[in-house]
Amino acid sequence: MVRGLPYYLDELLSQILDEKGVNKLRDGVMRLRETQDPAWLYHALACLYPDYYGGDVYYRNSYGKFYKTYSVEPQPLPPPRSVSGKDALEVIASRRSRRSLHGPIDILDVSTILYYTVGITGKAWWGGPKRSYPSAGALQPIEAYIVAYDVTGLEKGLYHYNPGLHALERLGDAPSREEMSYVSLEQEHVGNAPLVLILTAVIARTASKYGYRSYRYVHWDAGHAGENVYLVVEALGLGTVAVGAYYDEEVCKLLDIDCVGEIPMLIYPIGVPHPVE
Repeated sequence: MVRGLPYYLDELLSQILDEKGVNKLRDGVMRLRETQDPAWLYHALACLYPDYYGGDVYYRNSYGKFYKTYSVEPQPLPPPRSVSGKDALEVIASRRSRRSLHGPIDILDVSTILYYTVGITGKAWWGGPKRSYPSAGALQPIEAYIVAYDVTGLEKGLYHYNPGLHALERLGDAPSREEMSYVSLEQEHVGNAPLVLILTAVIARTASKYGYRSYRYVHWDAGHAGENVYLVVEALGLGTVAVGAYYDEEVCKLLDIDCVGEIPMLIYPIGVPHPVE
């Protein structure tokens, strides 16, 4: 089928791909040989052409239509701030990645950050929720979790954000600060922060419409939500940095997610920045 692939992989792909998909995979194999980068196999399959729109994938979606909920008592958050007192262009210009962070921060800040990152800001004409971040096909794959260490008005712990209720769902105790640093490749600023925000993506939602292309789209969606994190944090006079270096399986264990239909995307330590930054 595709020269250069191991037999068992060739056999599996022959059961999945149609003829056009096979041709695109051949293109990917050529690029793999040129660059030694295996990502080209996926990239080639996910490219769109006038005669090729990729293929369907069939994830089991048991993650909720637009957001997850947990069978625990929700803890309502205070209403988010409606203004920050800073101009949007000023916030964009002053945004920086800040790693020297300390606490405490207030639960009102947590409420504001979560709402303007992935919160529900309205109702679409077709009945679904409008969100604070743009999403491919309005499929809204991004989930938000927080680890609270030093938040005034919130018990230390691990929480999931329920945007439908604008509430937190407590999932358990917070990991130790050492463990939080460890899963982030020993980056101490992650474990030292008073708050850690973790964004994940439920690929199953996006894949229900976009097939092979969905793996690209969920990363773009996470980037849109992630920039919201930066700008809201900056507007509140706080600091953060996007962390993409982490042990995927360890983060999944920490959040108790499957690392298949839902995967970790970005980690944001958040706190009060030291003056040097």
